[in-house]
Amino acid sequence: MPDLHFLRPEMLWAAPLLILTVILLMRGRWQGQRWQKYIDPTLLPYLLQNEVHTKPRRRLLSLMTAALLLQLALLGPSWQQAPVALYKNQQALAIILDMSPSMLAEDIKPSRFKQAKFKLRDILQLREDGQTGLVVFSGDAFVVAPLTDDSNTLLTLLPGLYPGMMPVIGSNPKAAMQKAIELLDNGRGSNGQILLISDGVEDQQMDGIKSLLADTPYPVSVLAVGSKDGAPIPLSDGGFARNNDGSIIVPKLKEANLRKLASSSGGLYRSLSLDNSDIESLNAVASQVDKGEQHSLDRRFDQWQDAGHWLVLLCLPLALLCFRRSWMPTLLLAGLLGSHSNPSYALSWGELWTTPDQRGAALMESAPAEAAKAFKDPMWQGAANYRAGNYAAAAEAFGQSDTADAHYNRGNALANAGDLDGAIAAYDKALEKQPKMTDAHANRQLIQELKEQQEKQQQQQQGGDDQQNSDSQDKQQQNQNQQDQNKQNEKQQEQNQDQQNQQDNGQSKQNQKQDGQPSDKQGQNGDQAKDQQSGQNQEQEQNDQAGKDDAQQQAQQQKEQRQAQAAKDHAQQGQPEQQAASSNDDKEPPQAQAAQGRAATQEDQQLSEDQQAREQWLRKIPDNPAGLLERKFRYQSQQRSNRQDLSEDDAYAPY
Repeated sequence: MPDLHFLRPEMLWAAPLLILTVILLMRGRWQGQRWQKYIDPTLLPYLLQNEVHTKPRRRLLSLMTAALLLQLALLGPSWQQAPVALYKNQQALAIILDMSPSMLAEDIKPSRFKQAKFKLRDILQLREDGQTGLVVFSGDAFVVAPLTDDSNTLLTLLPGLYPGMMPVIGSNPKAAMQKAIELLDNGRGSNGQILLISDGVEDQQMDGIKSLLADTPYPVSVLAVGSKDGAPIPLSDGGFARNNDGSIIVPKLKEANLRKLASSSGGLYRSLSLDNSDIESLNAVASQVDKGEQHSLDRRFDQWQDAGHWLVLLCLPLALLCFRRSWMPTLLLAGLLGSHSNPSYALSWGELWTTPDQRGAALMESAPAEAAKAFKDPMWQGAANYRAGNYAAAAEAFGQSDTADAHYNRGNALANAGDLDGAIAAYDKALEKQPKMTDAHANRQLIQELKEQQEKQQQQQQGGDDQQNSDSQDKQQQNQNQQDQNKQNEKQQEQNQDQQNQQDNGQSKQNQKQDGQPSDKQGQNGDQAKDQQSGQNQEQEQNDQAGKDDAQQQAQQQKEQRQAQAAKDHAQQGQPEQQAASSNDDKEPPQAQAAQGRAATQEDQQLSEDQQAREQWLRKIPDNPAGLLERKFRYQSQQRSNRQDLSEDDAYAPY
């Protein structure tokens, strides 16, 4: 049984006590046998009937065996699990955090508000079960989070809270009490408590708060933050807050009013301390659970079953053997117990007291790959492989279970492994078993969009390759035409040169025969020959220049088309590679350019797919939750202003 372990290994310390008890009992037996030294053996059957037929060794063996079985029963051996119904604590706690300007005072370093947030974080971490909600207030009150049993949600929102985000400046604890009461009234539990973390309540605000709490069954506990001496309120520009007369405002801790508020409502009052003594007492009161507050869940938990009671039953026959004359049943019982031996395993000292799943859970954070080997539960094994990056093994492990969560996790593993079709199929199976699983809907839509995007990129890539091959063929044809044109131009130039030489020779002979003709006619003929030669040369240069311009223009158009196509496919990642490739287009042959373009595009496509997948996941993470809360508070404040739902004058304080 590889799952054999002990539920109570600390009971191993009872072994010396049992051994000592057996030794003391046997010592008393041995002392009773000393009469055999002084009484004649023939008289022993008549004087010591109960002792003569009993062998000390048999009793010692029986007692030692019984002690061993009792020791094993105390350790709590277990090797199988059974489903057990779960119960959930529905005790509600509404926490009110003061975010008025006076909480910025620095009489408690680093400030009252920061110390209050530290304590609130400790309270949430100590609160193991129950529902918790959070309300903040300044000049008005707002709900940060309704009642929830997930304390991690509140811990995530806590760092983004600061007094400057409140739309209304001031201090209105009565509005916060009203919001907290609404949270508790809307909760499913009949009982609840309110915890106020503040530096004080003004005198004119006490009557309104007491009248509000008089009609509610919720006690209010107070955690006071601040000192009796107080400190100025620092401003963002480096100064301090002042009154209308110019004097510096120094808010002090209103301890008396806070004590009255806690005692009148049946709660506790605690001042902020350096250790956890303040929050431990408050958390103990908040964690008190009535029977009516335990809610049975629709889920069951597999709990290890204690098999120690079976070992206690085995002790009964051994106890009877201590009073029987025959020793044969003892041997028979020992033979029956030793006839079936369990397979032996090489276990270390730590493995002796823990199950494979417990050892895997201990390795989950530091070495998830090793944890996957240790886990026997397929869901835990899949989670460890997923964390280690072995997505194929994780998908295989999740596939061993036929539940909605297993199919959902298998879809995530397949998506990370690149099998988008398999991931979509897994999400569909999860939705068949649990149609309201929002995460499966969202992930399926995301993977479907990513699949369509990849198919579109593949089509564009195939079209780009065809275009590059076509451009390469066109460029080869243009180069061939250009070479033919250059040959024709050279041939025509040679013919023109020969013709010009013949004309020059004829003209020279004619000049020799006609020496008596006027010289101006010779000059005229010479000018005509030069003009004709110049015109032919100019025409030839124009043809050459036109051919070069057409070739350059066509090459430039092809280059621009390739750049536009590549930029369309890879607007961000492929830009440096495209520029480097375009700068070398004129230096490489068309075949090398096409091969280089295909290789670069395929590499860029792989990088683009991975980065796009990461960006899709990153988009799901909120960038600034504090900014969202701030806009939410401002929107709610504007709505209340439009409804003229303003606070009473006696419930408001400037700081």
